Amino acid sequence: MEDNEMQCPYCNEEMKKGYIQSPRQQIFWGEEKHKMFITPSSDDISLSQGTFNVPYVESYCCLKCKKIIIEF
Repeated sequence: MEDNEMQCPYCNEEMKKGYIQSPRQQIFWGEEKHKMFITPSSDDISLSQGTFNVPYVESYCCLKCKKIIIEF
């Protein structure tokens, strides 16, 4: 298996490498769902890279399980 390949931990199928992207300034994970304007709290985890370009995070997608895995 190459560095850019990953097997799905749920079904063992090969996952496709790709990117989660956003037209906003940042992608983050938090315990609470924001309704309109998103201002990350100090507990939120930033997932995106890039500051002046489109924010993105590398990910792997399993089309069979419909799961996406990311590292932060």
